[in-house]
Amino acid sequence: MPMVIDPISEIECEAIVQGIDVSADGKWMAWGGEDGTVRILDMTDTPTPLQPFNVDDSVTHLRFAHGDVIIVGTHTSDVYGHERLGGRRWSHSVGGGCDLMGMSNDGTLISCIDGGRHVHLFTDNGVQRGRFSSGELIGLSVANDGTGVAVYDDEGNVFVLDSSGNLRWKRTPVQEDGEMVSAMCFLHDGSLLLCREVLGITPSEVAQIALERWSSIGELLHTEEIRSRSVCLIADGIGAVSGHFDGTVNKISDDLSQEMLWKSMYTINDLQRYGDDLLVASWFYLHRINAEGEEVWRCEHTGLVEKIVSNQDGTRIALSGDNQNDYTRENRILWIDTNATPYALSADSDIDDDLLQFAEGSELKSPVASADNDLYADDGQEMASFLTPEEQKELNAGRPSIDDSELFAMLDDEIEQMAQIEEEDTDLMAGLSDEGFISHVPPTADAGTDLVVDASQDGTAIVLLDGSATSPGSQGIKQWIWRDGLSKQIGDTPMVKVRLPVGNHTFTLTVSDPARESSTDTITVQVQGTARDDIYDLLDD
Repeated sequence: MPMVIDPISEIECEAIVQGIDVSADGKWMAWGGEDGTVRILDMTDTPTPLQPFNVDDSVTHLRFAHGDVIIVGTHTSDVYGHERLGGRRWSHSVGGGCDLMGMSNDGTLISCIDGGRHVHLFTDNGVQRGRFSSGELIGLSVANDGTGVAVYDDEGNVFVLDSSGNLRWKRTPVQEDGEMVSAMCFLHDGSLLLCREVLGITPSEVAQIALERWSSIGELLHTEEIRSRSVCLIADGIGAVSGHFDGTVNKISDDLSQEMLWKSMYTINDLQRYGDDLLVASWFYLHRINAEGEEVWRCEHTGLVEKIVSNQDGTRIALSGDNQNDYTRENRILWIDTNATPYALSADSDIDDDLLQFAEGSELKSPVASADNDLYADDGQEMASFLTPEEQKELNAGRPSIDDSELFAMLDDEIEQMAQIEEEDTDLMAGLSDEGFISHVPPTADAGTDLVVDASQDGTAIVLLDGSATSPGSQGIKQWIWRDGLSKQIGDTPMVKVRLPVGNHTFTLTVSDPARESSTDTITVQVQGTARDDIYDLLDD
């Protein structure tokens, strides 16, 4: 029976939590969502909301940096540094928003990858340290001591940079057919540990999935084949701890030898050390696993738990997740004490009495009558005490017998009734197959296929959003609505022209018919090139 803990408090959220962090001392928590509002709470005693502030864009990432400066990454605009009380200290211009963000343990070095796939490095004061570009960069890891940054692209190339954005060394894929890096982290000595997977057929001497350890100067030190790809790596002592796609959690030594610590039924989303124990995020649960590989407790969230956010010593945890339920959309944050006393999931009082008696070893009576006791030999004496004198007379008088002719008559009536029901079912199916029965087919929106375009010399590109392939349904289309990534309406015609800066942009087309039946489709546009400070504008046809 699993042991569980209850949160200290539950914080109801007005929007989906997309960025959340806790200050190092655990006194403050901040979170932001799709509405662009950053909410700050005093967690000293009970969660007390402070004055929120808005960044005029959807929040994608949020971190507490050195000095409790709140770093906010947005969907399409810049990265901002805010005071804990809400005042903006600085802003750092990026192209197409902040897609990924990482930070050193002391919060003095911040790195992000923008929508144009460029790497930015800056300090907690907003001072730019460097910038790097190479291909379609999709992964990021910052050294805990702030001495370097590693990034990888969609082809398996890995680039290790110093804290100023200068390239130290590069790792190339082992196979030209295609390769991906699923996780990486810096170890205690500055070496880099990564998991790579070849996407095609490999020769017998090349492992399909393997861990690789690279020195700080780009020498391959060790490689080890593994069965399931690692999706989460954290430094641990002189080695690391790895969470895998198949749910295993392994201890990895400095020579990449492995020891399984624990196994979940679901993919591991995040890991964090707490003393000798491990905190593991998997599916809807946060688990605490001791050194013997046993579960100490678990805590369930209504959403998929993808990140463990805690104070510096790990005694307080903020647990969030998107429940991805379009009907309830409950969004909440659980504030957890790691040292809370666990209890059994089901108390004895919740168990049915008969099950409890069975568990204690009492013998259950068989519901089947034995050969010595005729199940139907009830003379009615057991019921007599519950009946009135008149009812007892009726019981003693017995039941009237029914002859065979009456039984056959009853059977004939039942057969006729069944035949009548079959005829009604046939008429109903005929009506359903009638073309006139289907009177309304709603429209089906089609925003077109995703686009990748190159920016012109001014750093922008003109793109035609074409929804003309939309199916009108049976009643035609009464209303067209195009919206941007912030849900702002930008057009009411089938086709709309927009001017976009470098980065990734999302647009949604919604169509409605006279009966108010609607349909929605989404398109993503990627503009490649040199980033400029700009926003997209509508262009007249």
